[in-house]
Amino acid sequence: MTTRLLAAALTLLALSACSTTPRPLVPDTTQGPASYVCYSSLVSSPDEVRAIAERQCGRWGMPVSGVIGQSFSPFRCGVLTPTVAAFQCGGGAPPMAAPLAF
Repeated sequence: MTTRLLAAALTLLALSACSTTPRPLVPDTTQGPASYVCYSSLVSSPDEVRAIAERQCGRWGMPVSGVIGQSFSPFRCGVLTPTVAAFQCGGGAPPMAAPLAF
């Protein structure tokens, strides 16, 4: 029984290490670079998610210009961070500006 519990704990730890790291899912949109942040609305605040997007956009030397949208995407983002928010990088207006909804 202890071996099964240990194996389950190690599997959960491995899954959390792989799926909680925010990452861009695609490099850009037709309007320019974008930042796609995977997160859990249970443990992440909108400010934390936006800060990650700002760091990702900063890699291109651009600010976040707005929110493109968000969706529930557990197969793409992982079960521990099942929601993705898309942010437009650059000075142009995003195709669909909307606040993050938690």
